[in-house]
Amino acid sequence: MAVMMNKTREALNRELLDLVLQEKGLEALVASLGRFLERPVLMLDGDFNPLASSDKEAIFKAGEIKTGLLENYPSTAGRSRVVVAADGEPLPLLLQPVRAGAELFGFLCLLEEEGALCPPDEEAVEQAALVAALDFQKRRAVEEIERRYLNDFVRDLLEGRIETRATALHRGNIYKWDVTRPQVLFAIKLVTPSGYGIAHPSIAGRMQYLHRLESRIRSVMLEHSKNDYLVAHMGDVNVMLLVPEADSPASVKQECLNIAGRLIPQLQKGIDEQELIVKIGISRVCRDYSELPDAFREALEAIQMNVEMNSSGAVVHYDDLGMSRLLMRVEDTRELEKYCEEHLGDLIRYDESCGTELLKTLIAVIEADGNLRQASEKLYIHYNTLRYRLRRIKELAGIDFSCWQKVARVVVAIQVYRILRARKKIAQ
Repeated sequence: MAVMMNKTREALNRELLDLVLQEKGLEALVASLGRFLERPVLMLDGDFNPLASSDKEAIFKAGEIKTGLLENYPSTAGRSRVVVAADGEPLPLLLQPVRAGAELFGFLCLLEEEGALCPPDEEAVEQAALVAALDFQKRRAVEEIERRYLNDFVRDLLEGRIETRATALHRGNIYKWDVTRPQVLFAIKLVTPSGYGIAHPSIAGRMQYLHRLESRIRSVMLEHSKNDYLVAHMGDVNVMLLVPEADSPASVKQECLNIAGRLIPQLQKGIDEQELIVKIGISRVCRDYSELPDAFREALEAIQMNVEMNSSGAVVHYDDLGMSRLLMRVEDTRELEKYCEEHLGDLIRYDESCGTELLKTLIAVIEADGNLRQASEKLYIHYNTLRYRLRRIKELAGIDFSCWQKVARVVVAIQVYRILRARKKIAQ
């Protein structure tokens, strides 16, 4: 009897391996295991979402199974049994992790309504999990190759390396992407509160963050959006090219802000390190693929200026940068530095040497449109303290709030100061 069982399990193992080699997919694997065990079988991902099912009725219970497992799964490394509620009745489950080394791909979930599996059948489930892990790894390798080719295509678009229109059309067709359609570029970046990117000691660690964000972007877009899109990465930035459904610039902008607003909370949930913040910069609409390098620059500048202005908003559109859009087109950094030195140099040096916050005070007063009460509340200082600081600012830098021509020059200088800081961080 034991010999017959072993031969039967060997036959199942060969059948499952053949399915993997023939690239039949998870549905075929799960269906084969379900027939062998004569039990409903689900393949779940790491968050208990259904990926495949051997039984149509089992898939209808997937939602309740997920809810029950999120509440009751013991998080053990090996096989475990859990009872969840389905249709108001207890439903016993056998969960077999699908792993390759330390990486968890998901779970084989067997519904044990007809009674618990016998030990030989449990061994068959364990073998099936090993074969399923092989299938996941095989798919992962193929996806990684496809991702690299896609990243190369997007990188060439954003760096303006595609020499002819025919080449752009041909390479776009490979990914079913029409480069002639209007597109908007989203730059999605993890930053520290001071505006720097991912500081992981290894390239593999940084790539893990990028791949995790990329996966979540796809998941949210699949669930909440009907727009065509491509997702790739450039350096430490995830990039999404999106085809808007709206026509007018104002409608396109609002559509993109709405999509970004849905992305932010879902992406932030997946970040383990609390000090990292998800920021999204949105470009203007591109009417031709040749405009994408400018769109990438716009989206990155939107993020960096958002950080420099200490904005609490996680999403910023390039059009909302105001005067900074004009100043950022000045490529002569030395000229910008001279202008900043002329109007703010004394304040910056005084703050650095004395540990004061005169420049921060000046910025707060300007952003409050000269309302000293509002500025003092924003700075968490007494009104009289603010008045004293303004006298020191006037003594050091000659800034007089009664002369609006001088104030206007200082406003420009502050924007230049922020742009210089943003450029420095982008370079780093």
